[in-house]
Amino acid sequence: MGKGNPNIGQHAHEGARASARARKRLTLDRVEEELGLLETVDDAMKRLDRICLWALGGLLPGVVANAAVRSVEVWLRGHESKLTQQVVEELQADLERVKRELKGR
Repeated sequence: MGKGNPNIGQHAHEGARASARARKRLTLDRVEEELGLLETVDDAMKRLDRICLWALGGLLPGVVANAAVRSVEVWLRGHESKLTQQVVEELQADLERVKRELKGR
């Protein structure tokens, strides 16, 4: 029975070098251009999709992809919090208006 591929170390080394070359092509300017601003939920979803593609394509190491995904999750949570606060404030204003209307009867 054979012991496997005797050149496996060389193949692994070549793969690692190719992966490193691919990651070097992902510059900050390119990231900013392709991701754009994060202002809407649609922006967040597009950003997550792009991060996923970069990670699967070997342009981002897993740790970096996880950190990027986490940052989008935190942004989404903050965005949802702002929306919830706006709804609460609107409901409070409506409640105060209704109370004033009922007092006026």
